[in-house]
Amino acid sequence: MKKDIKYRCNILKNFIYDNDTRKRCRLKDEKYQNSFSRKRKIPFYDILLMTLNKQGKNVSFEIRDFELNKKGEKCVKYSDEAYLKQRRILNPDVFKEMKNLYLKDFYSKPKYIKKKNGYILCAIDGSKVEIPNTPLNRNTFGSEGNQHKRKTARALISGIYDVENHFFLDVEIDRVDSNETTLAKRNIYEIEEILGENKELIILDRGYPSIELFNWLENRKKKFIMRLSSNDYVKERDEMKTEDEFITIKYTPARLNKIKKTKPEFYEEIKDKSGIKLRITKIEINEKTTEYLISNLNKNEFCKEDLKEVYGKRWQVEISYNSIKNKLKIEEFTGNLPQFIYQDIYAQIVVYNQIQDMLYTGRKEIKSKNGNEYKINEGKAIGIFKEKYIKIMLIKDRRKAIKELDLLEKEMERYVSIIRKNRRSNTRKWSPSNKYRTNYKTSF
Repeated sequence: MKKDIKYRCNILKNFIYDNDTRKRCRLKDEKYQNSFSRKRKIPFYDILLMTLNKQGKNVSFEIRDFELNKKGEKCVKYSDEAYLKQRRILNPDVFKEMKNLYLKDFYSKPKYIKKKNGYILCAIDGSKVEIPNTPLNRNTFGSEGNQHKRKTARALISGIYDVENHFFLDVEIDRVDSNETTLAKRNIYEIEEILGENKELIILDRGYPSIELFNWLENRKKKFIMRLSSNDYVKERDEMKTEDEFITIKYTPARLNKIKKTKPEFYEEIKDKSGIKLRITKIEINEKTTEYLISNLNKNEFCKEDLKEVYGKRWQVEISYNSIKNKLKIEEFTGNLPQFIYQDIYAQIVVYNQIQDMLYTGRKEIKSKNGNEYKINEGKAIGIFKEKYIKIMLIKDRRKAIKELDLLEKEMERYVSIIRKNRRSNTRKWSPSNKYRTNYKTSF
């Protein structure tokens, strides 16, 4: 497994230094067709590495960290503006290509893929992102008001996350007022090439269930499980004779009229049909809480307890959002322009996936001590990775680079913490009057 990680790192390294990548760095507009064609003080591969190296500092010190600490230069030989000029014409999709290359290799090796009943568990969820509050960003991504009636720029990201193997398979960025279901469909389209022949099970929260999405997923032969909100399909739930059965979601006149107004094309597709047959399962969370799940999963493949377990793993996507925002500093953008927002988010998703790849392997290496189970501390691992990884990518000698990767992995594995099962989460109190938050210090 560790050899495979080194191989994947080498795939990325070859891509970054490949002369054909120069073309991929260009924006699609014709006026940028000659971009990155000359040898400059800042070659295109340095631009890519510096973006991956993002530390959340101001531009001058981002450049200094890369040139002095990572490359070992004695001084910086170009200005902030020269660097930002190159970043303005860098195509953000080049980082999506990096992510896809890395993940395709992982999912092409079935023996390493963790699945549930033959399916890769893929949770989809949206999250709002703080972005620089400029007029251009408010116009591009939309805005939200606060208690002082001030409009602040926000973007919406939709991520599809492999909850067992801990990878962001895809992240889509759009306006804050975008439809999350539309973004979820884009997520699903994007992962088809990455997963190849592997089957996926889509897990969605209570904001997603709709007749239109049920049909869209069924038509594409996608398996799904969603949580219903308290007022979803109440009539059908009342008709259930057991706690787990297939039941027809009827296309009533009221439902069809609503669909006709919002999705006229879809209305024409289903107007002569009576309904769609799906499985509804009642789940007891505790003595006071009951939830309903809706799915198209066969009872022979997934029993009631399986459904409860699978849906419970959806929480991993929420944890991953916390990691990229608060540990990887994804919201501390290089600059104010929209292209910097796309570049920084896509680049840090590449970084996140590589770190998780190493953590996943490291978890297998750590044995229980004194009856306790341990895991690698993610925050510290991120700090070590940020400190050393780009230095390794700059090493030209392949053997030396592999040796340094070994050392990096071993150092990450040194920082472990006890896994406390069934531990209740106690929210850490923080006084807004305090300027510094001692409970949430980052590692880089």
